Amino acid sequence: MFSGIPENKPIPVAVLSQKPKSIKKKILNFIRLNLFLPDAKILWYLSAYLVGKKIIKKENPDLIFSSSPPPTTHLIASKLAKKFNIKWIADFRDPWSKIHYYQNQRISLIQKLDEKLENRIQTQCDVITCASKNFADLLMIQNKEKIQVIYNGFDENDMISESRKNEDVFNIVYIGGLNQNRYYPDFFRQLSSAYTEKILDPQKCNLIIAGSIEDNIKNELETMFAKFNSYQFLGYVEHKEAMTLMQKAGILLLFLEDIVGYEGHVPGKLFEYLITGNPILGVGNAKGDTTHILEETGAGKILDKNTDFKAQIKIYYDDWLNNRKIKIPLEKIDKYSRIRLTEQLAKIFEKLSDES
Repeated sequence: MFSGIPENKPIPVAVLSQKPKSIKKKILNFIRLNLFLPDAKILWYLSAYLVGKKIIKKENPDLIFSSSPPPTTHLIASKLAKKFNIKWIADFRDPWSKIHYYQNQRISLIQKLDEKLENRIQTQCDVITCASKNFADLLMIQNKEKIQVIYNGFDENDMISESRKNEDVFNIVYIGGLNQNRYYPDFFRQLSSAYTEKILDPQKCNLIIAGSIEDNIKNELETMFAKFNSYQFLGYVEHKEAMTLMQKAGILLLFLEDIVGYEGHVPGKLFEYLITGNPILGVGNAKGDTTHILEETGAGKILDKNTDFKAQIKIYYDDWLNNRKIKIPLEKIDKYSRIRLTEQLAKIFEKLSDES
């Protein structure tokens, strides 16, 4: 099977979602977004196609599976599938022409050409898989029946195998990077205020952030919580340690990207949060798949950034004080295990193989 991603070669597309701070970066982003179609990886197209031909002639695969970003992978797969008459699955972990960082950054003609190219590719492939329902709705193809949603999911090896006693401290845990797109200062101000007003006892609470924090945000948070001496900024931690922190949490924080058009993004850590059985409190746009998953499982909720957070935090705090734990039916989260999701993908493979 030929993958659209070259071995051991990172594809740094995420940089485009960050607002450039210098004139030079603004110019480079403009060039990258408007002079390369569908993306800058088009320069890799010919060499990848030639390698793909060699692999197919040697391995004689039943299927081609291409995954984006970058969309160039699908152009390569399309040419290979047509040449060798092989069934082809196009996987979209992010939208194509409607991805959030294209908004107001592209020349109108370039955007229209890209949309036309996207529609052609999605019409030609046999099946489309997508990382969220919201992202699936953004795809150009009219025949939505061709699309199947396959989330990222969790590793069953990370699941807790035995019951745990209540922690001595109410750990308020956030795992992941904290940058301007994920930083909601009012949430932290209200948390600090909850300590001051004795809604929460700061001696019984501990704010833990495991992940990189932008310096200005870190300084602001240290100023807010220094007098309570009830916080830990751990920086990057290994996955095993991150899972331990999640499992010891009284509440798990989930800060969604505050970016227009990014509602369909489902953070990978959401699924790891789910298997801890601890309550999840998210902040951000509540219209996307993340809200649906939390409501379906009963594991937590997403609140708008202008919400009164103190009331909800107190509910979770009181539950912790009284050793009340939320109960998530196993069948509600089992379908998000990587085993089940892989089974879903395998069924697609088998069906197409039988048709070929």
